[in-house]
Amino acid sequence: MKFLAIAVFAVILTVSSARIYERCELARELASYGFPRHELPDWICLVQSESNFNTRAINHDNSDGSKDWGLFQINDRYWCKGSYRGGKNICGISCEKLLSAGLGYQIDCVRTIFREHGFKGWEGWKAKCRGRHLPSLDHCFSHSAYYFTVEYDNNLPELLMLGNGLDLKFK
Repeated sequence: MKFLAIAVFAVILTVSSARIYERCELARELASYGFPRHELPDWICLVQSESNFNTRAINHDNSDGSKDWGLFQINDRYWCKGSYRGGKNICGISCEKLLSAGLGYQIDCVRTIFREHGFKGWEGWKAKCRGRHLPSLDHCFSHSAYYFTVEYDNNLPELLMLGNGLDLKFK
């Protein structure tokens, strides 16, 4: 019984640490890590197509049995240590760490993948972003844009204020 209580608590803790980024929030955070502003539309499109901005996304549908982990859907056959037998773990990180709500664990690995393959290292980018006119994210860095996020548990609304507009978003 004690084990069951601990297991339930662990599941609740794991689920509660999931984070869904907003486009501008992620763009500003990536810029703070030194990602070039002119590349941000591609990075935002990539993340939207790969994980839909969900830090705890896991794709189990790869034909080779590998999995893709986290916000950037980093593959355990090559880049992180996951459940794939014989995976290379080039980034030297556990795939579970990639599910952290923060970007810190992912950035070095993302840069490694990008150095080796560019955006072509991500299938979602190739399918949904490559060669497309992607929307500018300049408004995310505008001095006139006020931004704050109030998050609530479960299905209560998340409020976003951008400039003079107010969006009501339900998760």
